[in-house]
Amino acid sequence: MEGNLKGDINQLFSKHGTLSGKPGIWGTIRILLVKPGVQAVLAYRFYHKLYKWRLKLIAEFLCRLNFFFNGAEIDPGAEIGPGCRIWHSSGVVIGRGVAIGRNVSIFSNVVLGGLGHSIFHHGDPGYPEIGDNVNLYTGVTVLGPVKIGSNTTIGAHSLVLKSIPENSLAVGNPAKVIRQL
Repeated sequence: MEGNLKGDINQLFSKHGTLSGKPGIWGTIRILLVKPGVQAVLAYRFYHKLYKWRLKLIAEFLCRLNFFFNGAEIDPGAEIGPGCRIWHSSGVVIGRGVAIGRNVSIFSNVVLGGLGHSIFHHGDPGYPEIGDNVNLYTGVTVLGPVKIGSNTTIGAHSLVLKSIPENSLAVGNPAKVIRQL
């Protein structure tokens, strides 16, 4: 599920992306200079390649810089498909084993990660798998080896600890499916 820069740019300038149509050169420069979500994804694309080339120390250092400048902590080992949009990068955390599909929208303070190791949880922590065309609104937390199906929306401030089927709307703490299309 290797992501790519071309898919990110196509989604950014699509009818449903940030802009309608192609901006001029100054519009493009403005987006690259002042949109931290765009900057965070572009930086991730660069250091993810370094990570794949086994330049892990450099990739992890650039990940820290990305966090410092853009507020998004995107681990270089995460797999993010093309067309990912981080609308507001502040507080976004994407862990090492997370797999994100195509055209996913992520809003501020979204956390995607493993359960971690504690006295209450043993074994492989597992990481979330996010399908295509998913919307993760502000404050969503998805932990552990759960799958969020394609074309699904998770409402703001929801805690997802169990898998959510495709074409669903889920909300709450813990998240529950309230509508399936």
